[in-house]
Parts: sequence; structure tokens; C-alpha cells
Amino acid sequence: MVLTSPARPDEEIIKLIDALRPLGEKVNVSARKRIGWRTKETSYLYLLLRGEMSVLRIADGLLLGTTNQPHIFGFTEMFIPMQCNLLRAETDCTLICVDVAQAVPEIDRLQLWQEVAKLCSWHTAGMLHRDLQIVNQRTPPVVHNYLHELDQLPPERKHRVNILNYIQERTGLSRSSILNVITTLKRNNYIDYERGGYQLKINNLPD
Repeated sequence: MVLTSPARPDEEIIKLIDALRPLGEKVNVSARKRIGWRTKETSYLYLLLRGEMSVLRIADGLLLGTTNQPHIFGFTEMFIPMQCNLLRAETDCTLICVDVAQAVPEIDRLQLWQEVAKLCSWHTAGMLHRDLQIVNQRTPPVVHNYLHELDQLPPERKHRVNILNYIQERTGLSRSSILNVITTLKRNNYIDYERGGYQLKINNLPD
């Protein structure tokens, strides 16, 4: 069964970005650079205006989720600062860095907490969706779900993504177990890809 990702609350995200953007400082971040949520003195929200970013678990580098612009990161860490994950730019990105101490009064003033709640709820739903894909699942359906996810990426990104790396980074499955599944799928003409594991093409995945 192919799982459908929860719909992102784009209208609420844009509304929050418009409200908070004047409070922050623009920062350009190069691809693959990692960013923490806070310094010793200050916690931040990050408004993603351009590019694509992922959230990684610090302990093992597991990729928890990826999204593109527009987006806002940091509300969950603002409320519950666990400091167990960080951001990584997947492409060159433009961010607005906003001090939480300035953001909270402005959200209060503009009565935007409902928009914040919808965004946090989407993040929670995203984690539940991810768990349904990988927790207590056999390797083949996990791989199938991530192949479908990869197939839905924009063409300009899909063609530069390595299939094996994409799945392993998001699941923690061994490279050999993933390779066994995708090799079998290709041998039986369910999928195709170019040399090196790029440019995935799905023909018809088995149930």
C-alpha cells in the first residue's frame, strides 16, 4: 500500500513568513551545510525562502524529513528544546533567521497561534506518516514506499538523486538489503534506472 503524505499548510506558512520576515536577518546557506537551532544565548526560527532543507537526527544522521520553500523551522524546538536534531541544506538556500524572543510577541500581537498550531500539527503528522512507512515493516514495502516518494520528486532533483543513498539515509536499512530489493525489481522490469543508481523510472511496482 502506498501511503499519502499529509498536505502541507502552505497558506498558514506564507502568512507566518510575511509576519516574521521583517524581524530577521537574511542568511545564504550553501548546499550540505548544517545548522543548529540555537546559540548559547538565543533560539531561532528559520524562514526558508529559497531551496530545500532536511531535518537530521544528531545521534545517527537519520534523515527525518525534507521540504522545500516556503517553510518555517523551529517552532517545535521553541516549545520543547530537545536539541536532538539539526537542519541540513540540500541545495543552496536563502533563510531568514529570527530570534524567538522577537517572534513570540509578534505572533501574540497578530494572533497567529492557530497558524503555528497547524504547522506543528503537520510536522507531527509527517512523523506519524514516516513511522507508518518504516516501523515494524518488512524491507520490500519500505523500499517500495520510498521509491514512490522518490519518483514524485521534481525532475530536476530526481535525476541527481542516488536511489540507494536516498532510501538508506531515510530508513537506516543496510545498503545490501536495499540493493537486493531494487536489483530484483529491476530484473523483473518493475523499475528501471541508469548506471550508478540514478534517474529512477517506475514501470509498475508489485503490491
